Amino acid sequence: MLLSTCFPMRNLNRKRDITIYLPDDYYYVDKCYPVLYINDGQNAFFDSLSYCGDSWGFLDYVQETQLDIIMVAIPCNFEGFKRMDEYGPWKINDELSFQETQIKDMIIGGEGKLYIDWIIEELKPYIDQRFSTNPDDCAIVGSSMGGVISAYASLARPDIFKKCAALSTAFWFYMDEFAKLIQTHDYHELEGFYFDLGEFEGCGSEMIDEWYIESNDDIFELLKDKMDNIEYHYFEGAFHNEREWRKRVPLFMKFLYGE
Repeated sequence: MLLSTCFPMRNLNRKRDITIYLPDDYYYVDKCYPVLYINDGQNAFFDSLSYCGDSWGFLDYVQETQLDIIMVAIPCNFEGFKRMDEYGPWKINDELSFQETQIKDMIIGGEGKLYIDWIIEELKPYIDQRFSTNPDDCAIVGSSMGGVISAYASLARPDIFKKCAALSTAFWFYMDEFAKLIQTHDYHELEGFYFDLGEFEGCGSEMIDEWYIESNDDIFELLKDKMDNIEYHYFEGAFHNEREWRKRVPLFMKFLYGE
């Protein structure tokens, strides 16, 4: 069962249409469900709505596995470079901002903390009050810049987002900031942290391929001794798109929720 609602983002002075998945027997059983928040939620369920015509197939996965879970799909902000702003926990430096925008003196990123605060302070309380959830079983997932904000959410607020899957994450935008964040936090509350990348994440740029590989390897080195339940994968020959990420849904969902 899918429900849709337009939800205000008061701290960002905007709003967002979100889609909520409930198990088919939700109204017939007495149960509290884990909740998975999905960034770039337009790609979550239906090929027809997905950016490249291939969804992640979350709907197919939970129905095939009969996984009892509530999923909250949050589409990205399609206006200008606002996706980079909302999914960027910190401002991106001049050089990398220009690389992304080709606009001189335009700095992007920096709204990510407000975006995560919105989920924690506004959206999550609504979901937990409106639906039968287990408030302590909260996960977040995303890819690319959606992976950046998902990883940030879990690494900055492990008390809230105790499970995370960050796919093909563009850590290279913020290596110094992530290193400082990891060094100053304790992760004993984290129940599962999954991240991965493919061989060809740079969309044709060998340099960016290397940035992805080096930054993800560095993040693993920083995290591997700070948390018990971590999983990191490298996929040879894999590219940077929804078709590749759909293949990995069973892998990280089993890691986060078991068989």
